[in-house]
Amino acid sequence: MKPERRIAQPRRDFLTQLGVATAIFAGGAAHSPQSAEAAGDDQMHNEQWDVSWLDALAKAPYKVVFDASSIAEGYALDLAGVFLDHYHEVHNTTDSQTRAVIVMRQLGTPLALGDAMWDKYAIGEELKINDRATRQPARRNPYFKATGGSDYSLETLRARGTIFLLCNIAMNNWSSRHADLVKRPLEEVREEVRANLIPGTIVVPSGIFAIIRAQNAGCAFMRAA
Repeated sequence: MKPERRIAQPRRDFLTQLGVATAIFAGGAAHSPQSAEAAGDDQMHNEQWDVSWLDALAKAPYKVVFDASSIAEGYALDLAGVFLDHYHEVHNTTDSQTRAVIVMRQLGTPLALGDAMWDKYAIGEELKINDRATRQPARRNPYFKATGGSDYSLETLRARGTIFLLCNIAMNNWSSRHADLVKRPLEEVREEVRANLIPGTIVVPSGIFAIIRAQNAGCAFMRAA
């Protein structure tokens, strides 16, 4: 992974494919016969899991789910931001009419972790991610607040209605690995992780569940890694 966040090859590829992706979103997500009906028909569910995000999807005619299976220099954030901006530019939509979902799983799990976790577990050093301001290994989540030339941060995207879903399996795996590293009880680290997620993060049973359920609710799908 490169030390600084900037538009790398995957982002250039994304920009060249944007026209195709826009056509898919407009032609598929907006008119899916399953969209609002499927999202709003959850009369029965296990109350252990928060499914309020499905209601948010039901209210938006244009929606997409991004599979953030790695950090990839914040690629998922750029995809979500450009989706929102270009739909506004082309279709004059408001943020309430567009809904992005970012599913954080596997190597993308640290995207969901708050500053306290990045500091305590030296995540920047572990993943070789530098803070743009200090040029040193990040001691805070560098994707949380807007920095440099991009305003596609987790904070700004959340303010625009983006939904953040975190895979419970990946979160537990991350907790288990780091509990071993620091020689602490797994349950203690797991609870610490849950208490220090970025604001608005919803934990789901698995990333696979979240991606499929979002598509059931009418979302187009794009890889973000």
